[in-house]
Amino acid sequence: MQTEKDVERLSLQEQKLYYEAKYKQAQSEAAEFKNAIQRGEYILKDDIIAELQRFFIVLKRSMLGYSRRIATELAGYVDSVTARRIEKMITELTLDALEQISIDGVYKPSKKKRKN
Repeated sequence: MQTEKDVERLSLQEQKLYYEAKYKQAQSEAAEFKNAIQRGEYILKDDIIAELQRFFIVLKRSMLGYSRRIATELAGYVDSVTARRIEKMITELTLDALEQISIDGVYKPSKKKRKN
């Protein structure tokens, strides 16, 4: 691969050949991309957005539902106040995780100290 300075040192004829080769390469890549689209190897952006929206709605509902299920299961082992406190804590952690994913796309657990 040549740098711009290397190309500038070439004669005009060599520069012309160099840039024609680059142009042909770009045309080839564009044609290959166009063919890949026609073969269906690429998905429309709107289709991806719609599918991801459906996925995240289901994910959110599922994640928000498990705190209540866990609290219900724990109710037989702890008093109702403790079960509700655990449910609230799980719900808060879940909402925090969902919020971070929706904003940054990366979940980083908060450094908050837990109350006992």
